[in-house]
Amino acid sequence: MTRYRVAESADDPATYHRLRTAVYLETGLVTTADVDSTTGLYVDRYDDHSIHLLATNDDGLDVGCWRMVESGPGRTLPVTDHFDIDVVPDSFESSGSAIVPAYRKSLVGLGFFRAMLAVSDDRGFDAAYGIVEQGYLDHARAIGIPIDVLGGPRFVFNTDNVPVVVRRHELMAVLGTVAEALPHFVDFFLQPF
Repeated sequence: MTRYRVAESADDPATYHRLRTAVYLETGLVTTADVDSTTGLYVDRYDDHSIHLLATNDDGLDVGCWRMVESGPGRTLPVTDHFDIDVVPDSFESSGSAIVPAYRKSLVGLGFFRAMLAVSDDRGFDAAYGIVEQGYLDHARAIGIPIDVLGGPRFVFNTDNVPVVVRRHELMAVLGTVAEALPHFVDFFLQPF
């Protein structure tokens, strides 16, 4: 069983950054030139205004991390910086995800979406922005996620990506319509976290 937590303990932020740095270096998303030579970690300008999430397996090993970049006065989201998208208040951007290779084809990623929904409920977020590849967008739409494309593709993060948004109220409406056909999937998102 995978357990999810908000990175709140003294060691959690460093754990998040170590895991993300290792996965990003391994997959070529960053190079050693992108890593801080003093700390050995990859950190960007969004980390200071982000909620960091971690996933741990049954053995207590951290197997994934994700962040929610918070909007607000003086804070920008990657969709604004890369696509000139104006974001609504009470929103965040799903970003900075890294899942160790052995867990990429598991349900760890889906669990992060459930964790972000729980944090959104706690913090009053209604809009979740993201920058995604076409294949990811196609899969999200195929399973019924109400995801809106906000602009055309641009080459960012080493590939063509598009800016998207998922609004919480629209997601909840979709979950309500598929509750009978997919009860376990819906329960996963609606049960207390």
